[in-house]
Amino acid sequence: MTDYIEFISKLLSEAEWASVSADGITYTVFALPYTQLDFPPEGYAFVDSYYVASNRAYFLRKELVKKLTDEGFETVECNLPYKSLAYHSGLGVPLRSTLIANKKFGTRMALEIIAVRGVYAKEVTVDDILKKPEMAAFCRTCGICESVCPRGCISAESFERNKCIRSVQESADLTDKDAAKAMGTQLWGCDICQRCCPFNSHLESREMTEEEKTLFNLDNLYNAFSSGKKGCEPYRDILGGNYLRPAKLTALTLNVMANSTDPEKYRKYAEESLNHNDIRVRTAAQRLTDKTTEN
Repeated sequence: MTDYIEFISKLLSEAEWASVSADGITYTVFALPYTQLDFPPEGYAFVDSYYVASNRAYFLRKELVKKLTDEGFETVECNLPYKSLAYHSGLGVPLRSTLIANKKFGTRMALEIIAVRGVYAKEVTVDDILKKPEMAAFCRTCGICESVCPRGCISAESFERNKCIRSVQESADLTDKDAAKAMGTQLWGCDICQRCCPFNSHLESREMTEEEKTLFNLDNLYNAFSSGKKGCEPYRDILGGNYLRPAKLTALTLNVMANSTDPEKYRKYAEESLNHNDIRVRTAAQRLTDKTTEN
């Protein structure tokens, strides 16, 4: 049979990767990097560039699984925590924010895992992998991410996932006014802790492309999402499967409008949405209406 490490090295020549074995299975963790967007100017929403990289990593994994199978390797599903495998393989170190940081990519990477039957790397136990790894030594005395988190969900002891802006976005439950406000103009993804993380200090951000300016313009977002699944189609590679959830995305867009410096500009969208059949949209529309009244 083809040497596994040699074969995988060729397949992942453009990615950072590392392998670890447990209970007769070798897990290869690979990372695709991305360059993050600057926070957007007025009139635009922030969409985390991570999700584009994650989408690419997902399809690359499917492609690699096919190539490995064709080469005679038995691939299996990975049911172990990705971040812990990344740590035990040596790909990165765990941070206070629960993210993994790689020396080259910092936290600006999308992780995927390929699992094959056989031992082709250093071995650890499954029990070790299931244990929560200790955070990097640097993080124990840093705490910057903890101090800047708008939801206060990061601490040295724990990470309160249900309070994270990402969890709010995932549910689009905007009944918690503090959470809705904390989202700011972040439509999809929260990047605040990563922007201040010293592990990312060597990385640069980038401005929106012209295509992204068209896609992330607030008027265009609302018109696309409020028109249903067909209107969401241009966002498929950016939002992954969430592009099929127009009501959720409409609610999040209305909330971003409410957090803008000029919510009055978007009053007409609130009026159109106050009787929407989805309560998340109605809640966001009411919040936008209230903001226009306040101003």
